[in-house]
Amino acid sequence: MNPSADSFIEVIRSLVWFVVIFLIIYSLKKNKNKATSKGKPSSSSQTLIDLITRLSQEVAKKKAMVLPGSRPSVGSPRSLFATPALLAPPPPKLSQKNKYLQVALNSTLHEARSIIYQLPQSHRIILEAGTPLMKIYGNEAIRAMKSAAWPGAYIVADIKTTDLAVREVAEVAQAGANAATCLGVAPVETINEFIAACRKYGLDSMVDMMNVDNALIVLKKLKKVPDVVMLHRGVDETEFSKERQIPFYQIKQIKGAYDIMVSIAGGDQIREVQRAVFNDADIVVAWKDFYRLSSDTATLANQFLHEVK
Repeated sequence: MNPSADSFIEVIRSLVWFVVIFLIIYSLKKNKNKATSKGKPSSSSQTLIDLITRLSQEVAKKKAMVLPGSRPSVGSPRSLFATPALLAPPPPKLSQKNKYLQVALNSTLHEARSIIYQLPQSHRIILEAGTPLMKIYGNEAIRAMKSAAWPGAYIVADIKTTDLAVREVAEVAQAGANAATCLGVAPVETINEFIAACRKYGLDSMVDMMNVDNALIVLKKLKKVPDVVMLHRGVDETEFSKERQIPFYQIKQIKGAYDIMVSIAGGDQIREVQRAVFNDADIVVAWKDFYRLSSDTATLANQFLHEVK
């Protein structure tokens, strides 16, 4: 879907909700002087109930038309009947009371949509627009994932900022991301600007400590700490440097010094997920099992969720 199509859909959404609100107000005004029968709702209330019922039935019909792995049509509940910004609930935020599974989507937009449709609609699942996806599709990856996802889905833009932090954060925020990433090897000035920009635009800030030996050294240099610190063993490190291990021991060190969340990336096997949770990680990132859609996608997601708790 291109930006012009997105704009068209937004116009249609606004028109639909404008008509709905107009009909409700018109109905209430028309019936405001009619008496209310004892024990029965007023005619205006009944009209409102009937209208909402018809809308709910229409949405249910359209939702049934969306097949798993298919792209929602313009009239689907996740697009046409999506709540406009003025009526939308506040964006989702992470909570230290929960443990999360972060599903990194790195293949194509088609694969990303198909996988999202198969995932359980859980508030403990974080959707990540992975770096390869962002490099290929730009911010359209965020918009497409948001359109395909369930209401209130939390989306991370894995942009790995190393410079021009304010501009990059502003762009992904406008596209609908709930969080963004910055590399811990970036200049301290960039990380500080990144964290400040995330707070300004209402995003959670995540600092990726890939290729950083000691995350605490980086954190101590910052004006303010990020919302999430990611301890990350890269894909190439995993494949070509077997002695490179995920620094699980740093989780407690970081959480003992700062009131922040810690994410673990680079361990896709169940035993590594278990070890991360055992060491008090808040978020576990998985990508390998979710690179391509398979008949086991939903089952795998539920298995990971079971371990991440």
